[in-house]
Amino acid sequence: MMLMVSVQDLAEALEAVKGRADIVDVKNLKETIIGSNFPPVVREVRKAFPKEIHVSVTLGAVPNQAGTVSMAVYGAAALEATSVKVGLLDADYESGLRILQESKRALEGTSTKLIAATFADSHLYHGIDPTLIVRLGHESQSDGILIDTLTKDGRNLFDFLPEAKLRELVTEGKEYGMSTALSGALRMSDLDVLTRINPDIVGVRGAVCTNGDRFGGQVNGSAVAKVKDALEQRLNGSIDVYGKAPPILHAA
Repeated sequence: MMLMVSVQDLAEALEAVKGRADIVDVKNLKETIIGSNFPPVVREVRKAFPKEIHVSVTLGAVPNQAGTVSMAVYGAAALEATSVKVGLLDADYESGLRILQESKRALEGTSTKLIAATFADSHLYHGIDPTLIVRLGHESQSDGILIDTLTKDGRNLFDFLPEAKLRELVTEGKEYGMSTALSGALRMSDLDVLTRINPDIVGVRGAVCTNGDRFGGQVNGSAVAKVKDALEQRLNGSIDVYGKAPPILHAA
């Protein structure tokens, strides 16, 4: 299970890698909750690290415009991003599928991976059903899926989707050969359930920022290391994540 840390600039990226993050996810929180950053920032971060450190690019909640999105995806590949995340919100299934298919075509001949993303709380924004993300990812031949949240009011991923449903989606995504990632205001206290669900990637920001402030704080290397250590302790069995686990009920 890899640790992904959202960063806004090179200084934060350096702190994330100092704390042994596996992936630095470049985004811009100054324009929207999860907006895209500027090409020079992505270029600077990518050049600062060897290829073993994954540098992903977040496009946020993209417009329902396949041409515009595919052009942005192409730009991420031109900057040699390891992966690019296309967040689907204001789209029905067919529109979302077309956006992802055109994004995949834009990446032909590159090594950049396409990540189909959706939001567990998308119903609050009249967005696409997050439980469709595996099907969308598979049909569009995306390389991976991400489930995140847009709401930043104290609630997080597990306030919108239960453990059982997330485990089902992660398992299904892996069966199709896609990477699986979970994010969305995740906290240290969520590590047990995240380990039980076992996504390939866990994404954080607020949990590793000064004062826990994802917007006003800065990524701190010591905080990243603390999360990384705690995650590794669960993965190697030093901490039992099943001893106090509630019974797993099948999601409706």
